Amino acid sequence: MMKTVGDGNDKPRPASEELPIDINYAKLADWLLDRQKIKAEWRNALRHIQDKVGSAVENLPDNPVLNAVKAGINVKEMNYITCKKIRDVMTSEKDTAQKNWLGQYKNQATKDWEAILALYHKDNVHLAEATQIMMQNVQFEIPAIRKLLQQTVKQQQELHRKEGEYKKGAEDYRQRYKQECDKLGIEGKTVKQELLKRSEALPQLYLEMIAQLKDEGVVAAAKLYAAFVAHVSEKGENEVSPASVLPVLSQIHADAVPTTEQMESIAFAQDAVTLEDMQDIVTGGGDGGGGGEIDWGDISAPA
Repeated sequence: MMKTVGDGNDKPRPASEELPIDINYAKLADWLLDRQKIKAEWRNALRHIQDKVGSAVENLPDNPVLNAVKAGINVKEMNYITCKKIRDVMTSEKDTAQKNWLGQYKNQATKDWEAILALYHKDNVHLAEATQIMMQNVQFEIPAIRKLLQQTVKQQQELHRKEGEYKKGAEDYRQRYKQECDKLGIEGKTVKQELLKRSEALPQLYLEMIAQLKDEGVVAAAKLYAAFVAHVSEKGENEVSPASVLPVLSQIHADAVPTTEQMESIAFAQDAVTLEDMQDIVTGGGDGGGGGEIDWGDISAPA
């Protein structure tokens, strides 16, 4: 789109005459060529300029500001705008912007970039290059970016969906884990230590069980069962006693209630681990007293 804004001695035209000119982007180069704004061989001139740009980039002086500019530039994609940016940096830096008494730059690299811009301005090669870049952007770059954007949005939506599924699954497993820990009566933060600590309750639990088994109701039930067995087997009551049909229960009835220390020795007799050993394991100070470490695996609590 182009617009004429002045006439004669820069007198503004009426608004009705300041009408934009609509030009198809694919025909802009031909439009400029028809009006002799550019020459037909502008591509040859542009290639000549690009060759000079490649040599000029290699000869740039070592300067922090120029190094920062070069870091963000691809030599193969340099155009009039990037060349002008480098020239502006060089003409603003003290060590590359010095001129002689004739007004010419002393630094050779600065002269080279001034010459490059002069070649761009000659026959409006920079306009032809801008037209070429615009056509490439409209025909190829913008559609490619739009397609990439669509794919990225689709991928993002898919990732959001999966994220929701994973979060839901994680929450389900977290609830199931909590339920299992509640069944075991542990908090679930340090499973190994908490399970070992639970064994401290075994002696007291056994004592409560013994107290219930020594209840008069259980004793009466044992006698009734012995009598039932004697009746069914047609044996005399003297031949069938609670001790013969329920030997373990009868032994519990006959023995005195054990002390806590005795109960601890019974509770931990199978693994040869005392209550003190269990407490030592829980606090991290021993190997359990038995020498055989259990491989608990990775049972750390979920995050």
